[in-house]
Amino acid sequence: MAVEHTPPSTYILRELHDVAIPDSVTWAPQTIGWKILGVILLLVAIYLAYRLAQKWWNNRYRKEALQELMILDARDKNSTERTFKVLKVVLRYLDSSNAKLFGQAYVNRLNAYLPVSANTSENSNAFFADEVSELWMQSLIDPNVRLSFEQRLEVIQTAMMWLKLHKPDLQAKPDVQAKPDVQAKPEGQDNV
Repeated sequence: MAVEHTPPSTYILRELHDVAIPDSVTWAPQTIGWKILGVILLLVAIYLAYRLAQKWWNNRYRKEALQELMILDARDKNSTERTFKVLKVVLRYLDSSNAKLFGQAYVNRLNAYLPVSANTSENSNAFFADEVSELWMQSLIDPNVRLSFEQRLEVIQTAMMWLKLHKPDLQAKPDVQAKPDVQAKPEGQDNV
């Protein structure tokens, strides 16, 4: 039920005009500076979202490998072999040339992916530098070499810690196999 208002009819209010309603104020910025700032903030937000998605995409293998290691039981005698397989898949994912590594070369490559702090030497930062890692590699070859429960647990926990801390993009690959030195010859010299 709408009531319609009629203008006053008395002679005093005859010359009265309606009040002009002002235009509504927009929330959009009026000056160019705010628009530029808005575009810059939008670009920064897009960049940060891209970097976050890229970080998630590049580290999804860690999560999958950690889940595989979490379900391993150290009471299982094959847990060290399965740990080796998980870390081998991770190494192969990081660099396909790691597929052929085994034994001490494999352990050296695992340690090469660990970050080295400025005030420590390379060997003090190695996770797989003790006799348990040597026994671990031996147990994969020789069925007579068996690891104790504590040693299997240590191998699994060390592998999990390695997965959390390794840096795939910063590692300097050591020469795992001895390669002969090849010297570059200046241009113009023939190989005789």
